[in-house]
Amino acid sequence: MNFTQQSLPAAPMPVGAYEMLHRALGIGRRHYRLFAAVFLAVMFVGTGLIMLLPRSYQSVATIVVSRGIMDPLNSQGMSANAQELGDDEIATQAELIQSRDVAAAVLRKLPPAPKSQPGVRTWLCGHHVAFFCPKPSKTPVDPAVAFDQHISALLASIDVEPKLHSRILTITVKDHDAHRAAAIADQFVMNYQNLALAEQRSDLSKTLSWLDERTAFLRKRWVEAETAASLFNGSHNLSNTSANAPLINQQIANAAAALGQAQGRYAAAQAKADALKGALGTGNERDFVSLGEQPLLVSVANALMQLSNQRTQLAATYGANHPSVQAIDRQIAQTRSSLERETRAALARINDDVIATRAEVLQTQRNLDTLRAQSAKQSGPQAEYATLAQEAQSAQGVYDSFLERTKELAGRVQLLQPPVAFVSHAAVASAPTFPNRKKLLIGVFVIALVCGVAAIILRDMLSPGFGDLTEISHIAALPVLAQLPDISRERSRSASRYIMDNPFSEAGEAVRSISAQIALSNSIVMNRSRVLAITSAAPSEGRSTLAVWLASIMRAGNQPVLIIDTDHRGKPGDHSSPGFTDIMGNRITAQDAIVTNPLTGIDVIGPGAPKAHPFDSREIARLRATLDELCALYDLIIIDTPPLLSATDGLVFASVADQTIFLCRWSSISRSAVSTCLERLRTYRANLAGIVVNHFSGSAAAIARSDYPQKEVRLIDHLGNI
Repeated sequence: MNFTQQSLPAAPMPVGAYEMLHRALGIGRRHYRLFAAVFLAVMFVGTGLIMLLPRSYQSVATIVVSRGIMDPLNSQGMSANAQELGDDEIATQAELIQSRDVAAAVLRKLPPAPKSQPGVRTWLCGHHVAFFCPKPSKTPVDPAVAFDQHISALLASIDVEPKLHSRILTITVKDHDAHRAAAIADQFVMNYQNLALAEQRSDLSKTLSWLDERTAFLRKRWVEAETAASLFNGSHNLSNTSANAPLINQQIANAAAALGQAQGRYAAAQAKADALKGALGTGNERDFVSLGEQPLLVSVANALMQLSNQRTQLAATYGANHPSVQAIDRQIAQTRSSLERETRAALARINDDVIATRAEVLQTQRNLDTLRAQSAKQSGPQAEYATLAQEAQSAQGVYDSFLERTKELAGRVQLLQPPVAFVSHAAVASAPTFPNRKKLLIGVFVIALVCGVAAIILRDMLSPGFGDLTEISHIAALPVLAQLPDISRERSRSASRYIMDNPFSEAGEAVRSISAQIALSNSIVMNRSRVLAITSAAPSEGRSTLAVWLASIMRAGNQPVLIIDTDHRGKPGDHSSPGFTDIMGNRITAQDAIVTNPLTGIDVIGPGAPKAHPFDSREIARLRATLDELCALYDLIIIDTPPLLSATDGLVFASVADQTIFLCRWSSISRSAVSTCLERLRTYRANLAGIVVNHFSGSAAAIARSDYPQKEVRLIDHLGNI
């Protein structure tokens, strides 16, 4: 035998994106039945729930909040209507629309339809299965409480939303009936309009009633005041104008005004007379020029001044005795004489005016004194009459004001408008808004996919065994020599003869691949027998079957093969004849323990009697000597070791073998068990050739299927027998 140093395990390669995708697809292939079951179950349940969901329709009505009425009777209407409505006022209108009073008015016009709950129970009840029919309540239902519950349910189905920075409100109603949803949305608006108008009319009616009472009282008061003033006026024989003012007062005022005018005219005439007298006394022509009201005198005075200026110039030029100067002197004298005559005539006229105006002043003064004496006699009754007239006038003014206000409010009733107006009425929905079955089915499909993927991922995570070949290679740091398929459904005879009966099956190709890889191993020295140990972590993983299959393949090539069954803790029937433990105890020789299996025709050494003590150094030396002895007789010796988790004998056999194959049952043995056993084998310096996966059920096996047609199989068998 050749015993070589076990090389250190290679560092695990980093997992790439392609490898991760390959693993994910592998998980899906392994658990596709679970994925399909979970996916279909979720789809079935989700679709059923969606189909059972009650339908609801949504209708939307749009309204605008009015700014108010352009009231021509209100003097403040223009300024009040010009104000913008605030967001809080819009929100207030929204809350008022969805008040309980409005909802109650809507329910009176649109009473709720009787509840109908479609389902299996309703169907059975409709087919006279009384057990499923709802039982009537023993306690009577209060109609007021039921109506209040209907109001709460209706308000829960309506939503009034104000648009930001606008006077627009949208009223959204959801109901199981599309026509009813649209009708409810419109009815909410119309009933709110009616209630608001009714409230405004009620307020105006109260105001008008109070104004009517007050106006009647004021009219009575005004009539009484007028009657009292008239009676007083008649009893005292007072002369009054139509405006109820005393006539004598006006006469006094007129006389005083006339006296003032006469005194003004008298003063003006006296001033003119004094001015003429002054000008006449001085003789200076310049004084005459200032008399603007005497144009004739002014013109004569101007001519006199011009002649005086000419004489002065001529006298300065020719002297005082010049004829021209003397002629001008004569003209000046004539002009002065004319000016004096005109002045005296004007003065006479003005004196006549002075006398006349003075007489007028005296007469007017006498008239004024007479009127004042008469007024003094009537001052007391007149003052009392003035008070009565003033009271009557005040009462009339208040009455007229209230009467005008009453007429204004009576006319304003016709101008009342609701606080909101329709922009667009609610339209009948053509399709239900809930449930949106298309979107929900897509969502259920996605959820089903997620649940299916989550189920297979959870199943793979909770699975104790390996689920991916690359995972085995990654953890064990060993190559996967082959994958043995699960033949439990295919074999019709013993599993030991499956390769013999189906030499060109997938299992046969996998075993030949194992044999070829062992033959090409660098650790085997040419022209020497080989000792191959087959071990596993747990029992029933197919070690004995793999040993028989390898021996069958080698025997088909005319190579002598021996199988040593070392599991002396196996079934009690396996210990009926001497075997390996008897050889180790020097009770028989190795050749005496060899028997031929009648079913497979392969030489086998049985396990022998069970032994309780472990291997010691002498037994290990005897084991090696026995293997050297048998190598002279066989080209391949296969040691079927006990499972490593239940016995340590397998570690000894693996350490003395030329190569060791670790058998791993697919999706059965745990990862930790495999890692522990491989670590123990490396500790015992076993030469690990690789891992063989048994009962492999993956559809992506590393070795392709090699099932040949029956015609080609018969041809190969014929050629092999030549």
